[in-house]
Amino acid sequence: MSKNIENENAENFDFKEAYGDKLMDHDYDDIMELNNPAPKWVMAIWYISILFSIYYAAYYFILDGPTQIDEYTEASAEHDKEYASANASLASLELLSDGAAIAEGKTIYKEMNCAICHGANGEGNAIGPNLTDNAWINGCDFSSVMDVIKNGRPTKGMTAFKAQIPDVKIQKVASYLLKELLGTNPDNAKEPQGEECN
Repeated sequence: MSKNIENENAENFDFKEAYGDKLMDHDYDDIMELNNPAPKWVMAIWYISILFSIYYAAYYFILDGPTQIDEYTEASAEHDKEYASANASLASLELLSDGAAIAEGKTIYKEMNCAICHGANGEGNAIGPNLTDNAWINGCDFSSVMDVIKNGRPTKGMTAFKAQIPDVKIQKVASYLLKELLGTNPDNAKEPQGEECN
């Protein structure tokens, strides 16, 4: 009984009266379409994307804008310029002796976790050599110490720091090692390794 009432109500339902001007003008086999436009914010995104695509096509295909290779080359050149300014030539760097630079070198030594391999006081441990005695594996002159810190010794487990800190900071760490740690003979120091320094 209820189904018959529902069917009768559906047949007698007047869409035009119920929805009025929301109905589209066309009518196919008594099937009417409801005018249900997309929200304005969706249409705004649509129009903006069309405008952007026109600009994009004009800039890159008509006005000959830069390609991805051009942009990559430009970004690489900028990076190289910044890297060169931050990393002065090793030949131009000298052993520092002023207290502020030595103190900063000590701070960098701690921040870069050098103590994990060389000890908090440079005494060395099972991983890294003693940095306080007069026997050094790779030479104890300033340029040699700079080279070891910068380029590392991968086969010996020494990390290269050139990609992590600029040469001016490596200079301060090397100066800290040679000016403050060398010759301190801390407790539990590892036995000498390498050749005696003059």
